[in-house]
Amino acid sequence: MNTHKGKALLLGFVGLVLIVIGIKYLPVFLTMADQEATIGDKPVILFFNLDEPCECMVELTQQADKQITNWPVERRGGIPVVRIGMDQRPDLEVKYKIFRAPCLVLVNDQDQVDWRQDYPLIEGGPFELEELEAAIAQFRPMP
Repeated sequence: MNTHKGKALLLGFVGLVLIVIGIKYLPVFLTMADQEATIGDKPVILFFNLDEPCECMVELTQQADKQITNWPVERRGGIPVVRIGMDQRPDLEVKYKIFRAPCLVLVNDQDQVDWRQDYPLIEGGPFELEELEAAIAQFRPMP
């Protein structure tokens, strides 16, 4: 009887651990699935940033987030921006050769990089959005 009780407790504990792990990683899985659906068959702007930056990078990553958030959709020709946490998608880091954050990458509908900026600026915001808008205009006329 005690062996059955011990097995039941062990099975219950393992089940509880699996439930906690599932709850913890469900948002990551859903985010990855959403990112995969957006990347590939149409142009997309990939915005790699740090979710938990070190103290020296906090201001830069916050400025990058603010700059992208305030960037009007019509200025980017309606192309969606996909935010990617730097350490969450090592497969995309390798695929698009991302070595630092914040980083912006314009990917065309053939999944090729048309433009990138991986060296953040300080004045006026981390990114040169006007350059990216010019690159977008080359294959998609602005309204």
